[in-house]
Amino acid sequence: MNRILLSALVSMLAVGCGKAAVQTHAAAPEKAAPVVVEERPAIATTREAPAKNADKPREVGDYVVYRFSGSFQKAPITLTERVIAHDKDALVLDVVLDDGQKKHELRVRTSEAQATQGEILSVERIEKGNLVPMATADYEALMAKTMLIADSNEAELGSEEVTVALGDAKIPARQTSFRVKVGGRDATMRTVVSEKFPWGDVAGEIAADGDVLYRAEIVTVGHQETTAKPATTPVVAESDYDDYE
Repeated sequence: MNRILLSALVSMLAVGCGKAAVQTHAAAPEKAAPVVVEERPAIATTREAPAKNADKPREVGDYVVYRFSGSFQKAPITLTERVIAHDKDALVLDVVLDDGQKKHELRVRTSEAQATQGEILSVERIEKGNLVPMATADYEALMAKTMLIADSNEAELGSEEVTVALGDAKIPARQTSFRVKVGGRDATMRTVVSEKFPWGDVAGEIAADGDVLYRAEIVTVGHQETTAKPATTPVVAESDYDDYE
């Protein structure tokens, strides 16, 4: 599930015109962008612990909260991902997608093997304390709620190296702007990506004539130690997003 946010979009835009999906795994939108470029203030981290060094692999206890907003949806969507276990060559995450009407709680296993890193191995819904198998296609349809499809990529407008502050960590990133078509409208898309951020891409936005059609951003990222023994029934990660309203 690594890089379910913007990577597909960026790769498609890089090769020229065609449909491109701004995905998130999230992640996320809205307030002052949680991406801190240059001198802008850093995003808030959790009360439990400061953000980890962003270029290290994800460990049990690491989590991220993405938010997606803009006129493409009636209400913002939040996506929380938390690492709960390493299982051989797989990473096990609890995922909570809240679309404002329903909270979807999932347990997702993704490959950590070099040849298939990020590939979805299995998905289960967490329903009343039980794990219920979920088809990958249904999971992808749910994640599609965090995406906006651009009709075409007209041109790359420019790219620059920037510094992004994520809590206490500062990482190098690339900010790129594109001219795109969305629903027949001329729009500008901006992406911020970094190979040093283990959760995937950092931010994205599509705007047309002052109207923000889509925004994906990180609300918070951090690590929370847990000393509790594994529960006999599933307990999913809860989003701390309300603390940042």
